[in-house]
Amino acid sequence: MPDKQESYYAHGKLLLTAEYFVLQGAKAIALPVKYGQRMTVRSNDRENELNWKAFTPDGLWFSCDLRLPDLEIIQSSDAEKAGILRDTLQTVQQLNPNFQLSGGLEIHTTIDFDSQWGLGSSSTLIVNLASWAGVDPFQLNKKIFDGSGFDIACASADGPIFYTKDEGVESVKLDYPFVDNLYFVYSGSKKSTRGEVRRFMNKGAVSSSEIGKINEITEQMAQTGNLEEFRQLMVDHEKLVSGLLNMPTVKSSYFTDFDGEIKSLGAWGGDFYLVATTMNESGVFQYFKEKGLHVIFPWRELVLNSR
Repeated sequence: MPDKQESYYAHGKLLLTAEYFVLQGAKAIALPVKYGQRMTVRSNDRENELNWKAFTPDGLWFSCDLRLPDLEIIQSSDAEKAGILRDTLQTVQQLNPNFQLSGGLEIHTTIDFDSQWGLGSSSTLIVNLASWAGVDPFQLNKKIFDGSGFDIACASADGPIFYTKDEGVESVKLDYPFVDNLYFVYSGSKKSTRGEVRRFMNKGAVSSSEIGKINEITEQMAQTGNLEEFRQLMVDHEKLVSGLLNMPTVKSSYFTDFDGEIKSLGAWGGDFYLVATTMNESGVFQYFKEKGLHVIFPWRELVLNSR
């Protein structure tokens, strides 16, 4: 183990298109964001212990001490989280048997966003751990969460990407002339990624025709320079996912009077909405705050490498 401090950083994420469908191989637009997680590792004088502390902008939210090298939990502030951490570290060691945890270690993780926002507190941790241990982050993610991996791809990307499960990553420039008409609004509810993946996969495969339609929308949303076309693509996408899940769209459920279009991102019923409107910024903020939604980002303020 190193005597000096090591530091790792990974970007958070948003999924612009192909939610759910991306699990079945559809092409998605994924967005790394300007928020993320840092992990620092350093030696300490507590022999044969790993002392873990996790911080959010509000301060310490989780701590755990593990015995080394067997990773027995000595104490923790949250038994469930400690168990997940132990299992993750054991999986890291399985993927790289040469990675040994010994001596005394102190690890601090810090996310610079609210953990309830769903921007990737778990995926950024997976990527930082993989970087430290010298393992493939996609393999580690598959063993822990078995998700699509788009969030893992975003963690090290420097701008928007096309992502297709098991096929790799392609950079994409989203030069929207209407970028100032786009916003992200936090729904006020975080969804469990692991639970949503399991629930969807239990429904069975989607058809190749449906995947083809989503792929087409993804391509068109990346290429369009017209706000009205972009908004119509949002509507078309919502209809496809609504039909797949047998759930009403978010706009028809909560925002029927909104002057613009609203699209769910990621797991439906949680995390962020994409908003496209000709309303001015103050009007957008006022509308959603009157609905009880106070976390609102203009596109430029959230998406990494926005132009």
